[in-house]
Amino acid sequence: MRRKRGMPGARNPGRATAVRWFAGVAALAAVVLAGLHLYRADERGQSTAPKPQPCAEESVRCHLLSTGVWTVIYTPPGEEGAPVIRTSGERGGLVLWDPGRPGLRPLDAVSARSLLPSWLRHRAVATFIEPWAVHGVSAECLETVTDVSTGGELSEWQTKNWSDDFRNSCDMDLYSLDRAEYQESFKELVEKEGEISGVYAQSFGAVRATAVMPELERAGGWVVMDAPAPPPGTSATTLMVERSLAVEAGLQDVMECDESDAASDCRKELHRTLRDMGYDGTQTGLADGAEEYERMTALFSLSRDLGKNAEPLREILISWPDIGKAGKGVVESSSRSYTRRDRDGQVLPEFVGYLANVCTAYRGWGVGAGSPERNPLGAALSGMHRPCSVMPAGADSTWTMPDKKETPRLLLLVNPLDPVNPPHAAEAWAEKYPDADRLDYRYPGHTKAPEELDGEVSAWGTGSVG
Repeated sequence: MRRKRGMPGARNPGRATAVRWFAGVAALAAVVLAGLHLYRADERGQSTAPKPQPCAEESVRCHLLSTGVWTVIYTPPGEEGAPVIRTSGERGGLVLWDPGRPGLRPLDAVSARSLLPSWLRHRAVATFIEPWAVHGVSAECLETVTDVSTGGELSEWQTKNWSDDFRNSCDMDLYSLDRAEYQESFKELVEKEGEISGVYAQSFGAVRATAVMPELERAGGWVVMDAPAPPPGTSATTLMVERSLAVEAGLQDVMECDESDAASDCRKELHRTLRDMGYDGTQTGLADGAEEYERMTALFSLSRDLGKNAEPLREILISWPDIGKAGKGVVESSSRSYTRRDRDGQVLPEFVGYLANVCTAYRGWGVGAGSPERNPLGAALSGMHRPCSVMPAGADSTWTMPDKKETPRLLLLVNPLDPVNPPHAAEAWAEKYPDADRLDYRYPGHTKAPEELDGEVSAWGTGSVG
């Protein structure tokens, strides 16, 4: 029987599945379709979710699998907007969609369709519901994670006791969707729905798609990875350093450094500004660094879409340190959005879901990504992931890379300007799987491939090109 190392009293897999299954039934008589908005905290330590809506829409079907994982199937709309319900004999060609971003809630049908690329909008797609969203995250766990999520230096008591408190209060086994559960859920979904043609995996979804690659290869399926996150096994330090450098490079474009006659001076000046914004001059750089942390995490948040947020970013960077009331408001709200915190600083359940999934995918947490003086963005990213350094991970929860012979047809959609998953990530996938195909697109932000590529992607999926 499996036990997750480092977690006192960890459950064996049979009991874990049973607990999750019964908890799922109790939590939802039908799957939660709550939309995209966040939990709102009415009081510190108490979170309320939108009231569950039954899975009653004709365009949506749901399964509670024996793994305890819920799945929802979005059938394509009819020609006049009416839903099309597939019979058991018409279910071939279903596509599993993993939108990544483990912090997201389950999606309603309209929201789901709006997030799909157009080449999938008339296909039946299925997605697995995030367990943390079904079961809810305890107030005690939210409180514990909040204690180390403000960016400041840990107190002596926290340094000594926080790790144990975190393990005891946060049941990450219940909140995560691990490799073994993902694989078994996929197999059962195939039994219930028939053929699954392939997987469309966005961002972190690419990591989770590795769990089902062997099954897809045997069935002649495919995987499309759109802006893939770094593959499992990547050093956490590498992940954080490359991401911080990609954001700084994006900010250089916002400041038009390469168009300047003194490009080198422009880049140096920007780095000095970032250092001043994120470094308080103390030995650690985070003596009471809540404000510094807020500014750096706000930059990460705004940089997710450098195209739309270029003007507020430019205004903040040019005006620093006198960014004014409006600028401070942008920084505050953007930081809360990125770190998934409410107005009083309490983290939201989405953040715990993010940690439960992402921390187990990469190794080497706790080393950091540079000093606040030399790499203020990296230092803030390290601070955000403090819980990862003490998170337990068993063999079945750790994501792994299948061998090349176990890999289905693979298409990488790569955005060289992506500040969240820099092109190094796609290059690491391509190095592991040299037979993978690749299509590039350019957008200053983290987004899905544009419609201009839809024809090529669709043709690739049907095998019309190769």
